[in-house]
Amino acid sequence: MEFNEYQKKARETIQDSASDAKYTEMVPFLGIIGEIGSVVTQLKIKLKDGESYVAFKDKLAEELGDVLWYLSTIASQNNLTLEDIATQNLAKTHDRFLAGDDSLYKDFDLEYPKEERFPEEFEIEFRSYTEDGKNKLQIIDKRDDQPIGDPLTDNTYEDDGYRFHDIFHYGYLAVLGWSPVLRKLLKKKRKSDPAIDENEDGARSQITEELVSLYIYHHALDHDLLKYSKSVDSGIIKKVKNLVMKTEVNECSGKQWEKAILASYQIYNQLRENNGGRVLVSRKNRSLIYLGKK
Repeated sequence: MEFNEYQKKARETIQDSASDAKYTEMVPFLGIIGEIGSVVTQLKIKLKDGESYVAFKDKLAEELGDVLWYLSTIASQNNLTLEDIATQNLAKTHDRFLAGDDSLYKDFDLEYPKEERFPEEFEIEFRSYTEDGKNKLQIIDKRDDQPIGDPLTDNTYEDDGYRFHDIFHYGYLAVLGWSPVLRKLLKKKRKSDPAIDENEDGARSQITEELVSLYIYHHALDHDLLKYSKSVDSGIIKKVKNLVMKTEVNECSGKQWEKAILASYQIYNQLRENNGGRVLVSRKNRSLIYLGKK
């Protein structure tokens, strides 16, 4: 049965059962809560009785059917179709969990002159030192052994290793091919297109990137800096995608963002543990590789 056909037939069975007309639309919302409880009850019985509960599938199907009816009713009362809802949901879940194939990545540099493109692959060094009793860090471009940007500190009262956080930007560069911050630091702003230079590579996009990095970092603090994580909470991915929705990187999927975050934090933790080291930034392979201290 097609979703639209089901919804049409289900609409015919909607009852005006509210004690007051103003509560009519609330009843299905309350009803679905009750039916979800019934679904969970089936699991409870299955766990308790095991294989002896031979009616499990039939009862579960019945309870899920009731959930579907309430979903259909809520959709109908709000001029939504189950067909559109299902289509949008599949697009969302595909973006979040499946769209990670390398062939699906957008090349943001493709149409620009070579001198404005990010390097396909290069090595950097996070070189730690102490000055005036403060731990500092300088990132070195190993192609010419020159510093990239200014020396970094933790910018906080305690030594928490945040000075290594620029690896997040290199992770975005490597995996997503995007980083307004590094466009500026590596002198790769796309000045051949003034609109792109201003809107994608300018200060607002740089601030957005820093905000994304800080937002993820505060989440990571509650999860042991993602040391043992194989995935990133979907709520975090959703928030990140909302933050970048006005930039070109909104074309990157949730799955691609997850890969960028996990790759960055893997190297971030290695840099902290070793107080620095060399990192291969590979845009062509969508990866970061820790190469050690020397």
